[in-house]
Amino acid sequence: MSNEAKKQAQQTVVDDTLIAAYLEENPDFFDRHPQLLQQLSVRHQAQGAVSLVERQQQVLRQRVQHLEEEITELMVTARRNEELFRYFSELYVKLLQSDSLAEVMDSLQQTFSEQLQMPALTLKFFDSPLELETQFTFAADTHKQLLSKRFREDSIYLGRLTTDEQKLLFPGESIASVVLLLLGEKGELGMLAIGNHDAGHFEPAMDTLLVKQLQVLLSQILPPLLQHHEAR
Repeated sequence: MSNEAKKQAQQTVVDDTLIAAYLEENPDFFDRHPQLLQQLSVRHQAQGAVSLVERQQQVLRQRVQHLEEEITELMVTARRNEELFRYFSELYVKLLQSDSLAEVMDSLQQTFSEQLQMPALTLKFFDSPLELETQFTFAADTHKQLLSKRFREDSIYLGRLTTDEQKLLFPGESIASVVLLLLGEKGELGMLAIGNHDAGHFEPAMDTLLVKQLQVLLSQILPPLLQHHEAR
């Protein structure tokens, strides 16, 4: 068989897949044949032909840089989560020490508006028999319409609102995304609404652990405060 025929036969039998599989199964191949490293070259878009060793070094440097960026991102996220946990923990203590609805609102405003940069916050009560300030009132027909749309599966809603819903909860504010918490054992007490100008800030896929804890706490402390409010 001529050299050309042998070459064609080898090309037919050995393809890139077989070579790649062999090298994967024999990662020490170039350790056993170091002379090949001097002959091989890899095309690089920016640098032209470079040796296999140089190309490996470039790939490793890129991987290291990518891992460093991932670690940095994880550290930033961890610090942010720690900060959020601290803010919410401090808020829980303040709420437990509150003696009035005004103190509850002050604590909520301080945490969300000042510390978490949430520009809008509304606390509304449903069909309250008490005479409350206008800021706490919520018409029955209006809130039922809102509930039917936003709380079909859960007592917490994260996402966007319609223009009419925004006007109802945040008059005069341009709110792009919200978290809505129903209050009470069955959501009968009222609603806490927290808004943000960023449309992507509150999304349905977000973790709700901290706001669920807030929801439970408010559902426990608000009824006695309402009675206290009525007795004044």
